Amino acid sequence: MTHTLFRTHAGQPGAGKRLSGMLFLCMLLMGIVSCGPPPTINTTSKIPLTLWYWKGSINDQLLKDAGKHFPMFALQTVTIGGNYDAKLRTTLAGQADVPDLVGIKPGIATYFPDEDQFVDLYSLGARSLQHQYLDWKWQQGVTPDGRMIAFPMDTGPTALYYRADLFKQAGLPTDPAAVSARIATWDDFLKAAEQMKQATNGKVYLTESISSIFSNILGQQGKSYFEPSGRYIGDQAHIKQAWDLAVKFHQLGLSPAIAAPPATDWNAAITTGSLAAFVGAVWERKYLMQGGPDTAGKWRVARTPGGDGNNGGSFLAITKYSQHPKEAFELMTWLLSPQNQLRSFLKESLFPSTPSIFASPQMSNPDPFFGRENISAIFTQSAAHVKPTYFGPDDGTVDSIMRAELENVDALNKDPEVAWSDAQSEIQRELSV
Repeated sequence: MTHTLFRTHAGQPGAGKRLSGMLFLCMLLMGIVSCGPPPTINTTSKIPLTLWYWKGSINDQLLKDAGKHFPMFALQTVTIGGNYDAKLRTTLAGQADVPDLVGIKPGIATYFPDEDQFVDLYSLGARSLQHQYLDWKWQQGVTPDGRMIAFPMDTGPTALYYRADLFKQAGLPTDPAAVSARIATWDDFLKAAEQMKQATNGKVYLTESISSIFSNILGQQGKSYFEPSGRYIGDQAHIKQAWDLAVKFHQLGLSPAIAAPPATDWNAAITTGSLAAFVGAVWERKYLMQGGPDTAGKWRVARTPGGDGNNGGSFLAITKYSQHPKEAFELMTWLLSPQNQLRSFLKESLFPSTPSIFASPQMSNPDPFFGRENISAIFTQSAAHVKPTYFGPDDGTVDSIMRAELENVDALNKDPEVAWSDAQSEIQRELSV
């Protein structure tokens, strides 16, 4: 199913307002000056560019430096609060006051049905820069028709976060390399969770929920719910296998069925030590530090069981309404160059999509919260080995249904096969709308 995100109607949204505004202005000025053609623009003035982003998505100091680096641009940056995605979609639909450049959150595929709202970056020379970026991340911004509508910003590689002291108590290894070797597969992870349960009388868990297990397994497989053709494959073996393995954690009593961070229950589990491990993205580090400040020094990071994955990461795009797409592309590629992504990592903890800087000494600092482990070494390995995966416009809808039914299994003890069947039925109803 394809949903059209932006619909234009007769009269074009915003056109009536603009027209009535001009008439009102003419009435105000009548007798003073007649309404005629707009004044001639001084061609020697700076080139105006507007960029929308949300707080923390772009290094603010970098944006300030952009003004110095591009003195010929009059750059206006706008931080959009609240529901950024809704604001962007509404503005694009209205076709008025649309910025030149826009940040786009991880659900880039939801914009594919309206790819004509954005400039094809290949037409501006993006192919010549492709070798500088992680291929799987680059491909996420390319539509099934082969148009590149979004440029790679940050990424969200995953890893296994774990409490070294609690692992030691349970007789599990504590060194990151040893943990990575011991817990290399999801079956290994399940066995480790059983060992932890036995050692702590069922009081300590290695995951927050089975929906988390499911999502991380699915993120490692190289295919999700749809093929690029749009065909739904969410009822096939690769999905059912991930579902069954996740359900097994529930059946063995290895899941506390709590919400993901920054939920209150998750914070409490971190603080009390009832959650000794979880598979999470690099950006979840901040939630861990905020939720359990008293656990500093006890945590470590190892490779994700079952293979590397990614959760999150944003993009920059140029809208078709930009009067200066070439200049916007020049600014975009400067902001997201390897050297400036390194700056964004150091300032905003935005994990880069440019592998050439992964070996930089500046990315190898020991982290006191993690016992002075160089956790970036784990995440760079993860980012480098993520399998390219196609995500369709309806992936989010399908995934929400699947996760909701898994939560019914986890928290309400719903029969897993009934939950699977109900999920597939609900998905088919949604896709037929």
